[in-house]
Amino acid sequence: MQQFPELGFYALPGHAVNPQQIFEDVPIGDSLGFGSVWLSERLSNKELGVLSGISLAKTPNMAVIAGLIANLPARSPLLTAAYASTMMLMSDNRFALGVGRGFNSLADSIGIPHMNFRLFADYFDILRRLWRGEAVTYDGPAGTLTNAKLGLELEVIPPIIMAAMGPKTLYWAGQHADGVVLQPLWSTMGVASSVEIVRRGASDAGRDPNSVRIWPIVVTASDVDEDKQLEYIVRRMGTYAVLPHILEAACAANQWSLEEVLPVREAIMADMNQTKGGNMGDEGVTREYDELRRQRDLWPEKWLYEGNALGTAEHCATRLRDYFAAGADGIVLHGSRPQDLASLLQLWPNHREVERFAGRSVNPGL
Repeated sequence: MQQFPELGFYALPGHAVNPQQIFEDVPIGDSLGFGSVWLSERLSNKELGVLSGISLAKTPNMAVIAGLIANLPARSPLLTAAYASTMMLMSDNRFALGVGRGFNSLADSIGIPHMNFRLFADYFDILRRLWRGEAVTYDGPAGTLTNAKLGLELEVIPPIIMAAMGPKTLYWAGQHADGVVLQPLWSTMGVASSVEIVRRGASDAGRDPNSVRIWPIVVTASDVDEDKQLEYIVRRMGTYAVLPHILEAACAANQWSLEEVLPVREAIMADMNQTKGGNMGDEGVTREYDELRRQRDLWPEKWLYEGNALGTAEHCATRLRDYFAAGADGIVLHGSRPQDLASLLQLWPNHREVERFAGRSVNPGL
């Protein structure tokens, strides 16, 4: 079996109804040659510790990525360090810890601080010190620790991969993180400009700019019928449309007009059943195909086709190649279940740069 360490996929993308799909999807992703499986978290039915253990048990080859832990103060740094160290030891270092800014609504509902750069920096520092076997005493926005320690020293420190969108966060991530994951809806131009900012941040911090691995998320619907295109592409786009900061960041990165998509957002908001909404994004976004079809017809064409990979397997493979040409180190495919990506993976050897990826670890942060 040929493996592609430069490609990952999201298991249980978004607001998955049945988390038991993971028992089927992870082995299929492994058999197709994906290098990594990424796990997003929902506090209702997608707790990362559970999903990580199941995924590792189901894949002998892929890396398992916590992608992403949001609202870091909800977990003690000691517990997060223990989770990551356990995964590293059990997987022979096929694990990376992805983190994100999270949702202020969730932070407010459980009484924790909103994320900021100081909190990220403190949390990262605590984790790395714990993984190096140090005892940590700390009192600040990341919590309170008194002589906290894991009682072991890891030979390989888990890489920390940070989600970033705006220029300040991209630059900061280049200075402090081991990898950066870019949000969906980024065009190749948006990826290229983001890569430049991350590399500049790393260079200004005295780091090797190429040591920071950059992974755009590309929502993909390859060789699937209309219903799956609506589910995989349009519904996912609706998720991001109801989060203004993502929509605005995509416009800024891609140099697209916000005004031309505001009618789309208004239509999606009108369709949402607010009583079913939660604290983490897309719980209230419609699953009705007629509504999704109407929303699809409202989206500008470039948002559908330049911000995603949509169409035949050959076309989608070309889109992925273009993202790598824009500077991506790897790509996380999102939206589709892995069995619907089989034809794309079969064609990928015709498009990939073999020498570029030779010897690459499946761990996306190493």
